[in-house]
Amino acid sequence: MKLASTAVSADGFYPLRLTVGVMMRGDMARFGSILFVNPAVADGIEDLGPPQCFPDLLLTKVIDAVTRDEQLEKFFYLPLHDVSAIQYRHDVFGDLECDQIRGPIERFVGGMRTMHERLDRAAHLWHRLQQQGWFVYAVEAFCDTVATLRDELAAARPSSRGLRDFADDVAAYVGSDRFRALVAETQSVQTELQKVRYTVHIDGLKVHVDRYEDQSDYSLDIAAAFERFAAEAVRDYHVRMTESPNMNHVEEQILERVAQLFPEPFRRLEEFCTRHRHYLDTTISRFEREVKFYLSYLAFVRRLTDEGLAFSYPAITDDPGAISADAAFDAALAVKAVKDRNTVVRNDFHLSGAERIFVITGPNQGGKTTLARTIGQIAYLGTLGCPVPARRATLTLPDEIYTHFERQETLATLHGKLDNELVRIHDILSAATATSIVVMNESFTGLSP
Repeated sequence: MKLASTAVSADGFYPLRLTVGVMMRGDMARFGSILFVNPAVADGIEDLGPPQCFPDLLLTKVIDAVTRDEQLEKFFYLPLHDVSAIQYRHDVFGDLECDQIRGPIERFVGGMRTMHERLDRAAHLWHRLQQQGWFVYAVEAFCDTVATLRDELAAARPSSRGLRDFADDVAAYVGSDRFRALVAETQSVQTELQKVRYTVHIDGLKVHVDRYEDQSDYSLDIAAAFERFAAEAVRDYHVRMTESPNMNHVEEQILERVAQLFPEPFRRLEEFCTRHRHYLDTTISRFEREVKFYLSYLAFVRRLTDEGLAFSYPAITDDPGAISADAAFDAALAVKAVKDRNTVVRNDFHLSGAERIFVITGPNQGGKTTLARTIGQIAYLGTLGCPVPARRATLTLPDEIYTHFERQETLATLHGKLDNELVRIHDILSAATATSIVVMNESFTGLSP
């Protein structure tokens, strides 16, 4: 696809709670953000709610279709107000349209997902040694994933500033003494644990655990004795055993005994978990979350372009009054239409010269509201640096997008419908500037002349 060019969280992993902190490489600051030219712009993003225009423009449905199960909504609540910041995202999107670049990033996200799953497994275990074992598996996944990403990004050679700078940062991080030490110690701990060999002797209700010292393996003799009956078996007597992530009390005591028999490997295991509880690198972690913004949106775009709909990168300008699009469509309506196998209607709209206002008229059910929403959606998605649902588009970067759609009367405000609508339009016009966009839909239509 090429668009037109005009253990989840480690919190709760007891006792190995992970934290992240600012890292420096020598005297050079680490990579900042794949989403924001100035990472400080995103300060407080976790406290943001949906913008006022979301319900009227059905943007909530669009974002839900994009993010699905990922917790990415907050990134869509923070529009950009700088043309260069939008171009930064356009360039990253352009890189990720290339399979040779998107592939390594998707594999990185998959590897980090494996790491989080292992940490999540540990978070739901309550035996200390079992926790520590899964923690080592999580660190192993992290090391393998980051090292592979370094190699694959070096081969892919991205052209966008964001991915190029991140690739340089990952290369430096993987080559750092800290990362090399983490890899070496992870491998060493696992090697020592893999050398542990023990025997379990069951005598009635008694279980004896000892070091393995070349004792006879009777299981092979038993299997050989019963092998001749295998061909005669006509009924399956296997019983499906329920599996639990936690060990039962017998397994726990066996493990405890093994740890007593081999104190040195388990001492090293505990020291490893304590020393590396802060292993998760801040820069890598932030990139993992932020890059999903691009991957999720591109996956959403592919679902619609596969149905013949076009997306494009809008030409963004600071010049007031520039707004136009060809073959534009309502993205929220398109999601439903594609699911229901219905046709998606596309429209063109253009302002030129001193024109600043669209007036859309027509019969009921003629698509006036849909076109109004389309214009608002394209304007808002454009402020996010995302491809927009149109074959071609040009937009003035708005400072704010306001909507004034008809509302049902409510007793909550103790005001009449006219009063409420006048107050809302008054507040909008008081705050709007020359670069604001106001989308009004059937305002005051429920009133008498």
